[in-house]
This record gives sequence, C-alpha cells and structure tokens, in this order.
Amino acid sequence: MPRAFCILSIVMMAGAAPAPVQAQTQGRDPSAPSQPSTVPPAFVKPHAPGRLVDVGGRRLHILCKGVAAGPTVIFEAGLSQYTANSTHGTAQDAIAPFARVCTYDRAGLGWSDPAPQGWTQAGMAADLHALLAAAGERGPYVIVAHSLGGHLARTYARTYPEDVAGLVLLDATSDEDFDELAAVGAATIPKLDAAIRASRPGVPVVGMPAGTSPEVVMAFTPEILRGVKTEFEALDRLPAEMERPGGFGDLGDLPLIVVRRGKTEQPPSEADLRHQRVQEKLAKLSRNSALIVAQNSGHTISLDEPGVVADAVRRMLDALRRGARLTD
Repeated sequence: MPRAFCILSIVMMAGAAPAPVQAQTQGRDPSAPSQPSTVPPAFVKPHAPGRLVDVGGRRLHILCKGVAAGPTVIFEAGLSQYTANSTHGTAQDAIAPFARVCTYDRAGLGWSDPAPQGWTQAGMAADLHALLAAAGERGPYVIVAHSLGGHLARTYARTYPEDVAGLVLLDATSDEDFDELAAVGAATIPKLDAAIRASRPGVPVVGMPAGTSPEVVMAFTPEILRGVKTEFEALDRLPAEMERPGGFGDLGDLPLIVVRRGKTEQPPSEADLRHQRVQEKLAKLSRNSALIVAQNSGHTISLDEPGVVADAVRRMLDALRRGARLTD
C-alpha cells in the first residue's frame, strides 16, 4: 500500500478495523454482495454541515470557520476524504481562532454533486477556484494539502498563481509516486466496480458496526464510491509529462512548509527512508521553504497531531504578514 495514501477505499479493501474518523470495515470485501448489513436499508444521509454552493449547474459543499482577517486557509483533503470523513476537523477548529479556514468536498464526495464525465485534476482545480469565488471567500489563500491533495494544491498554484499566498504540504504525495498510484488504482477500481454493481442507491455496500456515525456510514454508499473511482480515473488522465519526477514543476519563491510524519518502523525500513528523502525533495521545490517533522504522527498528521498543523499554518501566516522568509 503506498504510504502516500490516506484513503477510504484502500483501507476498505484491506479489511482494517473501523476507526472513528476514517471509515473502515471489519475485514470485509465490499465486492461480496451477499454479506449481511447492520445498517438499516432506510439509511438517511445526514444534513450537510456547511453550505452547498452552485458552481455552474453543480453544487459543491464548503464549511468555513473563523475570522476573515489575513489570507484564508483552505484544506485540500487526500483522495476520497470529505469534510465529515476527513482527518482535518480538529486542526480546522484549532486554526479558526486566528484565521479564516475552510474545508470542502470535491465533486462526487461528501455532499457535493457528482463530477462530469472524463473528470481531471485540472477540473478539480477549476472547481475549487469557482467554489471559492461563488462562496465569497476572497484570496489569496494558504492551501493546506494532505496526501494526494498535494498534487491538487500544486496544480491550483500553477493554474492560479495570483490566488495562492503559500502552501503547507502534509505528508503529501510526490511526483515520484506515480508508479505506485497506478498500481493501486488498477487493483482498486475493479473492486469498486463490483461493489457498485451489487449496490442499491443510497444504501451502504458493507455492514457497519452499530453506533457508526451516519457521516462515516455515507462514505460506503455507491454514490460516494463512484466519486472515489472518479478520482482514481482522473489520475490516469494526467498528461504523460506530469507522471514523472519533476513533472509538476517547482514552486519558485512561493512560501512552502512541508510537514512529514515522524513515526517509522524500528529500525526505519527502506520505505521509511525513501519517504523521508521524498519529503525532503518536496521541501526543495521552493527557494522559500521549511521542513517540519511531526514526531508523533503517522500519515494522518492532522488527526495524530492537529497542533502541529495549526502551528505550521500560524508560522506561514506570520511570515506572510511580516514579509519574512521561512527558514528551517
């Protein structure tokens, strides 16, 4: 399993035990239609915690908190995550006292409407741009991106450079991970297809433990699984020149903070050491950058150490307000 991922679908296929934030099964493969369900067939999708905003015939969900002074902070979640099923809620609450901070749901995830056919990462960046404008959230922004969201944040910064004041990358996926991403996608998409074929509209495709929150249960509805599949397929539509080391380009002088996980196997495995090297390379994408190690975190840094994320955002905002450069 690539360490770049923090995604519902792969955890689901792996059969890990359920967790309170990331929806997971108890060792069950959703491609098996005959398994019993502990979720009532009449599952009702919960109300959206934020606003549904029209972006041109489709609606996207956005949840913003905090004051309006200074650059607004935008969380870009990892593949398959959405506002109520992400690891960022506590970190968002920790940032809200000193900054305006928003999470949102990409097309097909959470409460957002499905994506158009042939969806791409460029389309995701355009969606975010349209959403922020329609929601009245004025830039420039500090984008805090986790896992595969790092690619999306870099795409956004390249496409709308005037809108981005800085980037904070949380254990973000690198340009060097595409071979692994392609392999995981090839293994996962057929399982998603099987689960969706065996599903009923609005009904979770797997049984969930009693007491699982409806915000997590909805992650296993066929509608959201289709959104997960769409995001995998968008990776396959990247231009070939981008699917290589350096393919997403550098960031020039854009302020950049890279936060990587500190937990490793003991002693660190070759995969751990490679991950450290890749994260150090990410920090070198900008001439104005800092690298932070979240010593007590695994891949889900916002969940494991939300204070580290909030401190990184505060550091970025302070540097921007003072016109200072970031230093390691």
